Amino acid sequence: MVQRSDDDFARIWSRIEQLSRAAIRITSEHELDRVLQTIADSARDVIGSQYAALAILDPRGKGVSSFVTSGITPEMHAKIGSPPGGRGVLGLLTTDPRPVRVRNLAEHPEAFGFPAYHPVMQSFLGVPILGRENPIGNLYLTEKIGAPEFTAEDESVAVMLAGHAAVAVQNARLYEKEAQLLQELKGMQQSRDRFYAMINHELRNALTATYGWADLWLRKAGTNPPREAVEVHESVEQTLTLLEDLLQLSRLDADKLHPQVQDADAREVVRDAVRSVEPAATRKNVEIETTGADQEIACRTDPQRVRQILINLLTNAVRHSPEDQAINVEVRLDTDYMRFDVVDRGEGIAAEDQAAIFEVFEQGREQRERGTGLGLALSRQLARLLGGDLGVESRLGHGARFILRLPRYVAAS
Repeated sequence: MVQRSDDDFARIWSRIEQLSRAAIRITSEHELDRVLQTIADSARDVIGSQYAALAILDPRGKGVSSFVTSGITPEMHAKIGSPPGGRGVLGLLTTDPRPVRVRNLAEHPEAFGFPAYHPVMQSFLGVPILGRENPIGNLYLTEKIGAPEFTAEDESVAVMLAGHAAVAVQNARLYEKEAQLLQELKGMQQSRDRFYAMINHELRNALTATYGWADLWLRKAGTNPPREAVEVHESVEQTLTLLEDLLQLSRLDADKLHPQVQDADAREVVRDAVRSVEPAATRKNVEIETTGADQEIACRTDPQRVRQILINLLTNAVRHSPEDQAINVEVRLDTDYMRFDVVDRGEGIAAEDQAAIFEVFEQGREQRERGTGLGLALSRQLARLLGGDLGVESRLGHGARFILRLPRYVAAS
C-alpha cells in the first residue's frame, strides 16, 4: 500500500479544487466557441502545461471541425499558419481513442514533425473527449511545467476534465441548435403573421360588400327571408369571423394580444353578447334565456374579450340547438370569480371528443358540423389570457354546458 504524506494529500486536494473550479467555468458557458476556449485554458491551468489544444471532430468523426489553442500568442498563430489536420500523434487519439502520454514527442513512432515557426514541444499528454456514442474530440497538453514529463496523476485529471468537456460541448451544440431553431420559428411566425394580415385585409375587403348586400336583402325580406339570402348572409358572416379568429390566434401565439382592462358591468357584457346572437337565434326559433344577471355585476376585466368569448359560445349553441328549444346563459358570482354557463340542448359531445374541440382545427367525431374548429380554441386562449379558463360538460344526446370562469378583477398589464 502506497503511503502518502500530508504534502501529497494537500497537493491532491488542491488539484481537486482546481478541477472543480474548471468544471464550473466550463459548464457556465453556452456558446460553443467560448466553451472550447474555456476548456483549453482550464486544462492548461489545472494540468500545469505550457500549451494546450482542443480538437473537435466533425459529426462524421473523420476530420477536425474546430481547433482551439491556449498558450500560443496570435503572432505565433500567424507564423504557424493553418491548424493541424489530425495526423501523426494527434491523429492517433482519433483512430485509437485512449490516453497517450509521451516524454518526448520526437521519439514517438507516429511523430509527424512540426511546421516552421512552431514552438518546440517535447512532453505530451493527449486524452480523447468521448461523447455518448463516439469520440467527439481530443484534448492535447504539451510541455509539462516544472517536470520533464506528465504523470499518471496528470493523465487521470485530464481524463476527468475531458469528461466535463464532453458534456459541455454537447450542451453547447444543443444550445446552438435550439437558438437556430428558435430563430427559424420566429421567422416562420413573422411570415405567418404577414400572411394572415394580408389575407385578412384582402378577403375582408372582398367580403364586406357581399355582407352588406346580403344584410340589406334580409332586411327587405322581413320576417320570412328567402333561404338563399339567409345562407349567403350566414356564410359571409362565418367567413369574416374565421378571418378575425385566425388573426387573433396568430397574435396570441406571438404574445401580441394583451387585455384592455377596465371597469365594467358583466351583466351588460352578457346582454350585449345575447343581443348580437339573437337574430340568428330568432331565425331558428331558438330562445336565449339569461339567469343571474338581473343586478349590476361590477368587475374589472376586458369586456370586449369576454363579450367575444360569450358570442362564440352562444353562436355555437344556436347552431346545435334544435328548433323551438331554449339556450340558457347562467351567471354565477363569488368574491373573486365570475362564472358564465352557456347550456344548449343539442346533440352533445362524446367524452373522448371533449378535449379535441378546444384544439385549433380539431373537432370531435360527432361534431364535424360545429364549424372551423377555431372559435372554441380561440375562446379558451382568450379566457386564459384573462386569467381564467373554459371547459365543457356534456354527454351524447343530452346537450352541452360550456363553463367560462374568469377572475372578477383582472390586474392591468
